[in-house]
Amino acid sequence: MSALYLIFCLTVTATKAAYFSQQPQDQVVVSGQSVTLPCVIVGYRGMVQWTKDGLALGGERDLPGWTRYSLMGDPLSGEHSLLIDSAELADDAIYECQATQAGLRSHRAKLTVLVPPSDPVVEGGPVVRLKAHTAHNLTCRASGAKPAAEITWYRDGEVMDTAIYSKTTMEDGKRETAVSMLPITPEDSDSGRTYTCRVLNPAALAGRQTSITINVQHPPSVTLSVQPQTVTEGAKVLFICSASANPEITGYRWSKGGVPISEANGDSLEVTVDYSYFTDPVSCEVSNSVGNTNVSTLVDVQFGPRLLSEPKPMTVDIGMDAAFTCAWTGNPPLTLAWTKQGSSVVLSNGNTLQLKAVTQEDAGTYTCKAIVPRIGVAERDVTLTVNGPPIITADATQHAVKHSKGKLECRVGSSPPPDKIVWTFGDTSLSSGSSGRYSVQTVTSDHGVVSSLVLSETLAQDFQLRYNCTAWNRFGTGTALVILKEQEALPMLIIVGGAVGGGCVLLICVITLVSLCCRHTGKGELNGKRCTRLSKSDIRVQIVHSDHNATRGNDDEEDVKEPMAPNSSESPGTSRTEHSDLLEEEEDERSDIKDPTNGYYNVRGHEDRHIRSSGFSEYVPNSRPVYTPSQLPSPSPVYGQPGTQPRVYDFSNRYATTTVTQSTYEQQQAAQQQPAQSASIYPTDPLYSGSAYLPATYGRAFTSYVKPASYEKVDAYDQLDQASKVSSSSRFSYASSQVSSQQSDYGRPSQRMQTHV
Repeated sequence: MSALYLIFCLTVTATKAAYFSQQPQDQVVVSGQSVTLPCVIVGYRGMVQWTKDGLALGGERDLPGWTRYSLMGDPLSGEHSLLIDSAELADDAIYECQATQAGLRSHRAKLTVLVPPSDPVVEGGPVVRLKAHTAHNLTCRASGAKPAAEITWYRDGEVMDTAIYSKTTMEDGKRETAVSMLPITPEDSDSGRTYTCRVLNPAALAGRQTSITINVQHPPSVTLSVQPQTVTEGAKVLFICSASANPEITGYRWSKGGVPISEANGDSLEVTVDYSYFTDPVSCEVSNSVGNTNVSTLVDVQFGPRLLSEPKPMTVDIGMDAAFTCAWTGNPPLTLAWTKQGSSVVLSNGNTLQLKAVTQEDAGTYTCKAIVPRIGVAERDVTLTVNGPPIITADATQHAVKHSKGKLECRVGSSPPPDKIVWTFGDTSLSSGSSGRYSVQTVTSDHGVVSSLVLSETLAQDFQLRYNCTAWNRFGTGTALVILKEQEALPMLIIVGGAVGGGCVLLICVITLVSLCCRHTGKGELNGKRCTRLSKSDIRVQIVHSDHNATRGNDDEEDVKEPMAPNSSESPGTSRTEHSDLLEEEEDERSDIKDPTNGYYNVRGHEDRHIRSSGFSEYVPNSRPVYTPSQLPSPSPVYGQPGTQPRVYDFSNRYATTTVTQSTYEQQQAAQQQPAQSASIYPTDPLYSGSAYLPATYGRAFTSYVKPASYEKVDAYDQLDQASKVSSSSRFSYASSQVSSQQSDYGRPSQRMQTHV
């Protein structure tokens, strides 16, 4: 009973005097810190309790069930403050202090608990692998903060202000997550750069940060080179594929014109190039884990013309247009030239040749020629066919042998081929088949149609007719007129004579060949006879005159000779052969001495030191002109006298002589010479005072001639001399062979200088 009284008294007292001297206020606390919400009630001794978001925490001072909560202060003094130790986000609420028995409530106080953000996280860190030249967003995330964290980006310490910021509330409805995205497009040079994400909020004023490094990866960077760059077909070139990549290169792949080269797998390729390398590129593809890079190049291959488009033959009607097109390629750049066969005129230098309103003369073969300077030339032919009236070609005069088979021909070379060809002669027209002695044959060839009118036997009246060859086609007609003339048959006598003549020529050639072989054998035998030697004293020179008629040649053709004895039984051929063989042996021994007869008579001037009996001294003649046939003097009338005998000249007028003993033969010759000299039958030579001599073309012609001291007149000698005269009548003179040849038809006596041993 007393207890109830006490409570009643206290209640009455409290009611009369209780009030809040301190009330809780809104506070902000960082998570983890302690906070005290004050509550002091004056004049109240009853129960005090706190509510959190309207939920009563309890009336006990230690607040069982709330380990971090407790009431602080002296309850007798009315102190009932709420202590929250290590505030957490769960402590973030609205608190109220209540004096239950007094019916008092304090102001509502909001406790705000601040939560710092967690360490920022950059996606892909700490090393972010990026692809060069590809846009990318660096993302930094800060979560669990209250309020949401602020985010700032730095690149190598430099603030980046292009970031995009966003935030979202977490599931508890109190904390937030902040996200910042920094867009970048990295270059190869950005590899290794550092990007920093810094976050802060009121709970973490010092802020927190995270840094990452970017590794810019890129597909291979490739450079393809050719060594050498300019080559000719058939040369070798080296392709070098230089590449750099991040990460490392994993492989090479080569191709030409899109076709893989299976045998190539390294960073170089050596090939022998042809013209296709000028148009088909060579590619090098390099790969790594990021990607691949393909680089291509062409080779400057110099090559001759290559045909790309061949011209097509055309057939057009007369008066229409025609065009040909051909295309070539070559390196260096080529030049085109259109020409027509048979002409060098350039019609066009372009790929196309235009021909306007063609005529039949335009038909033919055209050439498209391509010229690559210093490399080569190529050409293609194309045919233009012009449809038009028939064009007939035929020989105006054709021949046949009377009473034998004859044939007349005409050729029709136009396009289209003729529909009909008709031969018209006299009152007869024939296009095909036979009619009496006449028949028509038609042959088609690449050059046109040949129509032949065949006469089984030609008669006299056939050579009096005119033959007309006429052809038709859809464009018109063409005609040609032909005359047949008689051709004489080759006489049988000419045929036989030709055969006999050919046989004779063949026989003469065989005989001549055998003679030359025998002569060569005879020379060998004579060379073996060392006991036979000739000297100047064994050689005599003679001029023989043959008078065939009253006409004579020029005086200057007379050559001074010494006659030989007449009457010789030897044949001319034998005499000349013997003498030539003997003198050729002498010539071999004295090859350095000139022959006044140019080798014809093998007479040589030489110095014979073994001959002591000569009475002649050395003589050097003055220069004397040599006459050509047109310059020779007119013939002397004295040569027209018949019966002129050979004469021996006195060499005293030409040579300085000493007294020598003459033989009987010499005296007889001198006696015969004197009357002849007195008669003056020979023309006077102004240079040598009355004697005519050989024109000496060589300075040493007779300068070393040695006259024999004596002669012996024998029969054999006479026979040899006579044979020499006979032989000389058919030979030419040494100095005037051309004149003698020209005048032999007029009966001029021929001359020949002979040598005898």
